[in-house]
Amino acid sequence: INKTKRMERSYYFSLIILVISISNLLVAKPRVDRYRCLLFDSYVKGDMQNWPGWIGEMNQLYEDEPEGQVVSLQAQYGLIGYYFGTRQKKNAREWIRSADDQLDELLEKYPNDARLHSLKAAFSAFSLGLAIYKAPILGPRIEKSIQQAFKLNPEEPSYWLENGNSLYNRPEIFGGDKHKAIESYKRSLQLFNTDKKPCNYLKVLVEVFILKGYYETNQFDKYKQFRQDLEGKYDTMNWLDEFLQVEFME
Repeated sequence: INKTKRMERSYYFSLIILVISISNLLVAKPRVDRYRCLLFDSYVKGDMQNWPGWIGEMNQLYEDEPEGQVVSLQAQYGLIGYYFGTRQKKNAREWIRSADDQLDELLEKYPNDARLHSLKAAFSAFSLGLAIYKAPILGPRIEKSIQQAFKLNPEEPSYWLENGNSLYNRPEIFGGDKHKAIESYKRSLQLFNTDKKPCNYLKVLVEVFILKGYYETNQFDKYKQFRQDLEGKYDTMNWLDEFLQVEFME
């Protein structure tokens, strides 16, 4: 009888430990959608101050989870763009280096993910923005990554985003075309709108790129209507006027 009671106590004790462990895991590891929504809400407000901390948290929590790593890299993409726009190129350089290393490790594991190749193109473009003299090397590398993303998944919105960025920022003599870029951004937005994932800040980013495209190509009627639609959807975005003056490739 005593032996049976000891076995029962041992069983219940093990069960309690298991329940506590599972509970702690659930509390300590929020769903990646939580971070998607934090990024989305702060991006709409133009407040990026918490992004480095959230990225660090995601890298710890989702070290072995590819989807969490992708969201982290997408956040780093936005943060680096913000540093470019606010002329914090030292910070941009540091984040490009670490993000590119993280991305390369993920690409080794998941070489058929079009999102990762799109991000590779983006980080290479950022590197080009810091050292334009590297264009003969980085330019073809960017295009290769973009085309690989298209080959893997022509319906990937990130491909259309980076294709648009490439067209938008290239000189006309090398095939740049802002009007074609706007069409590529619009295709990206169309595909993002079919995505079931909540709170994707990249969708807002694409919308802002379209707005900037209308502004810089003197399509002012479309610009005014699109801006009105944006501010009706997301409330007043006080940072838009400053964003419109940003030159990412100087």
